[in-house]
Amino acid sequence: MSHPRMLIALAATGLAVGAAAPAQAGNEAAETATFYKDVLPILQANCQTCHRPVGQNIGGLVAPMSLTSYAETRPWARSIASKVEAREMPPWFATGPAGVFANERGLTDAEIDTILRWVDAGAPAGDSADAPPSRQWTEEASGGWSNGAPDFIVKLPEPYRVEDDIYDLNANLFHTLTETELPQDTWVRGWEFKTGTEGVVHHMCVFFRPPGTAYTPAPGATEGADALGELLSCIAEGAESGMLPDGFGVLLEKGTSLIFNMHYHKEPADGSGVWSQPEVGFFVADEPVRYKVQNDFIPNAGFEIPPQHPHYRVGTSRLLEKDTYVLTYWPHAHLRATGARYTAVYPDGSEELLLDVPHYDQNWQETYKYKEPKLLPQGTRIDVDFWYDNTAERAARRDFDPNRAVGHGNRTDDEMALAFIGYAEVDPEAAATDNQN
Repeated sequence: MSHPRMLIALAATGLAVGAAAPAQAGNEAAETATFYKDVLPILQANCQTCHRPVGQNIGGLVAPMSLTSYAETRPWARSIASKVEAREMPPWFATGPAGVFANERGLTDAEIDTILRWVDAGAPAGDSADAPPSRQWTEEASGGWSNGAPDFIVKLPEPYRVEDDIYDLNANLFHTLTETELPQDTWVRGWEFKTGTEGVVHHMCVFFRPPGTAYTPAPGATEGADALGELLSCIAEGAESGMLPDGFGVLLEKGTSLIFNMHYHKEPADGSGVWSQPEVGFFVADEPVRYKVQNDFIPNAGFEIPPQHPHYRVGTSRLLEKDTYVLTYWPHAHLRATGARYTAVYPDGSEELLLDVPHYDQNWQETYKYKEPKLLPQGTRIDVDFWYDNTAERAARRDFDPNRAVGHGNRTDDEMALAFIGYAEVDPEAAATDNQN
């Protein structure tokens, strides 16, 4: 099976021979766009987060080319034009609702027009004196952490070996926080994961379990997660880290255990084994925490997708028992998944679209983060739908067997329908105070 990152790189390389953007006929009076004056600012603001020599997001996905200089960018001019005109880059897989998510990507019509005019003119460099200052990246001064240097870092004490013969492996790696790592109960406002291995991690989840706690799994918890504890977060290729809003946090008690839930996926071969030593960087809350954040998922583990089915739907839902602030959504599925949608059904029967991802891509699993926490009232039902394509046509692109009925499973060529959600329940006293403000 080809690794997803290899597929991305190959796809991007293939774009280099794509057709140039069509000329803007009859617009000869339009000013010629140049790289340094017009295009570079667009790349800095929208593309270089991944497209730089050491560019990567927290999921470990490295862009297949750097776009920080004219020499690097010029060979890809036609490919860039093709991708931005089709609105495939920068990557954003949701179609709605627009404008509510903090990490929403996209170019304006004017920015797309600028790039197309630049390519149509022959991709001229222009005057380097017109270039904006080079963008400075937080990782360069923080040891690779995208949100700056963490307040404390927890690293698995010993590296874990993923052997040569491994194709799919799910491993739970336990570590109790030492007094040096966590000397007292601490509220954290954010965290960032490092998988400790390039190229072989399908996903990384971190759970935490307070000392002396007999963990009781949440209703509907799936096999493999029901003995781990409370979920801190998960990442996969395409994921990014971020801070919680002011007043929101997660409490880590002194003596808490962390469980690194690692899913490794690679081609078995002699010499393919790697060592993995995952770590988490934590950021301590510097303001009082009013709302305790929880991260978990709305699951459906009882489905079976028929062979050769082109558009199979799997649904799941949850009824909110309290007023709830929602912070994030993260739909998670595997190779056959093509779309996901979250919908709120309010107590009065009205509905609101919360998130629509009609172009789901396992190779780039976005966490959708609200600009402002969204308050859903008690009694709201969150419905989540996933869609899957189990046909030979998709199998030829994603490398799976379309002739088998597939259900929930941990292997990459099994499927999942896990609607992750980050939220904070509102207690009555806090709700009363909110209503007065």
